[in-house]
Amino acid sequence: MKLKCKTIKRIPLIASVAFLVGCTTEPEPKAFTSEVDPYAYVKSYMQWYIKNKMDDNEIMGLSIALVDDQKIVWSEGFGYADKAKGIKATPQTKYCAGSITKLFTDMGTMKLAEEGKINIDKPFKKYLPAFSIKSRFGSTDAITPRNIMTHHSGLPGDWGSTEFGINPLPYTEYVNAIKDEYVAYAPNTILSYSNLALTLLGHAVENVSGMKYSQYIEKSLFSPLEMKHADLEMKLEGDLASKSYKEGKEVVEYADGLVPAGALHVSVEELSHLVMMINANGVYNHHRVLKASTLKKMFTVQNKNIALDLDTEIGLGYFIDKNILGTQDVAYHHGGNTVAQNAYFIVSPNSKLGVVVMANTAGIDATDIARELLKKAWEAKMDKKAPKQELVINHDSDFEGTYATVLGKVEIVKSGDGSYEAKTDDGSFTLNKTKENIYKAKYKLLGFVPIGNDDLDKVSLYTDEIEGHHVIVAYMNGGRFIGGVKVEKPAKISEDWKSYVGQYRVLNNYQVKEWQIKDVEFVIENGYPLVKMKFQSGDIGTAILKPISDTEVLIEGLGRSMQETVYLKDGIIHAQGFRFEKIAGEK
Repeated sequence: MKLKCKTIKRIPLIASVAFLVGCTTEPEPKAFTSEVDPYAYVKSYMQWYIKNKMDDNEIMGLSIALVDDQKIVWSEGFGYADKAKGIKATPQTKYCAGSITKLFTDMGTMKLAEEGKINIDKPFKKYLPAFSIKSRFGSTDAITPRNIMTHHSGLPGDWGSTEFGINPLPYTEYVNAIKDEYVAYAPNTILSYSNLALTLLGHAVENVSGMKYSQYIEKSLFSPLEMKHADLEMKLEGDLASKSYKEGKEVVEYADGLVPAGALHVSVEELSHLVMMINANGVYNHHRVLKASTLKKMFTVQNKNIALDLDTEIGLGYFIDKNILGTQDVAYHHGGNTVAQNAYFIVSPNSKLGVVVMANTAGIDATDIARELLKKAWEAKMDKKAPKQELVINHDSDFEGTYATVLGKVEIVKSGDGSYEAKTDDGSFTLNKTKENIYKAKYKLLGFVPIGNDDLDKVSLYTDEIEGHHVIVAYMNGGRFIGGVKVEKPAKISEDWKSYVGQYRVLNNYQVKEWQIKDVEFVIENGYPLVKMKFQSGDIGTAILKPISDTEVLIEGLGRSMQETVYLKDGIIHAQGFRFEKIAGEK
């Protein structure tokens, strides 16, 4: 579990009242055809769809672009790039692209591979000799550029308080910061998304190319793609830069130190050039950017035989979606989030369609808007409906037990009516069975009134046995992923570990104020060792721990930031880049 826990947004009373009374929105536009513009209805529908999304989610500003082959057939800005100055969002507005940056790090790596300077299957430390990390799984030579690009390296996911801030840690310093840490998984065990790993890969690109990372990406990718205003600076600035917002108010967009993993600043107009290059098999405006064979490699599924990945497929950097348009028109995509901005990139080379969406508001997701536009544009171009994927489960589910999940520790008990009650430290849920033999979750306001939630409504749940783990499987957007794993309490907890129970202070807290950890407590609860955290935002995070020695425990769970090591050194607790000191007087 990530120490920075993102929980379900609490539903204020006024919102529940509004829901009961009802609300008024403009009706969905009726379908029509145009001999002049085949996407005329798509634009009209999406303008309606986006305005509703913006109203529902308090999105201040958003820009969007739709590409067909080598042409932007529609682009538009909605709302404001700078509300105080009255500056509207446009297709030229620059946003933080977040993790879409990783695509450029991966493509930069593959450019070096084209030149014979990197072999993506050689040990990673060949290209970054300073790289060193501990492992319980044998030699770290199995960590390669290939499995870093596919998030299967086993490296830790995130790194503490230094990622975002006023003065974040430079990306070239992480290779030294992790020398006392452990990998979380043996390579090629499970897709475990890692900002840290891609940051190290960018450092290797810098080392091999002999150029500063940003200079190499600008020379090898931005320049041939004619992305003239894109940059890889730590902070979003300039005349075209959007401000950032949360709940209608302007907020600070902190600098991003993980430059190769998330510091791209770009407009939807210029990021659309990447779509055009992909549609032309590696060529943009008559200039070859990548070999066609390189793109083919990047779009080839790399994790076919990894059971714990379920339906999540990934190429070299690009996630692969065979559901949104069906298996004949595969889509390749990546999203990105920063402190208060988000973006989504998706392209379908077979149909030569692509979408870029970028927004300047915290806590929302551009994914739905981008996927909706791609689907509608595909249906208009192909003159048929996109296939709808259905989840079919042929076995009963048993949710009872204690789980390590994306929401932290979850206790689930069965009710008399066949439903389940799921309890976290930050709220309760009811799991109700549907006729399709799956379960839907309802958030319980004040612990007893079930309330619908947009995010929960998109997710279907069931349980299964995978490689010896009893897991909760979540189904969303046509794909399955592991949402939690059942955890048994330790048979014995050592006296040394028991002595660690108590309150702790954070020695190196987040610079981002709302992420800051307010309270930290190590406890033993019903036989489970736990770490409990309260954040300045009001969110609560609880992780289940598994002692493996008198000075080391693992964070229970499967996936991102799970199975990482928490250890004691010189009287200080170290966890995911954070340092905790026991408060004097605590026993």
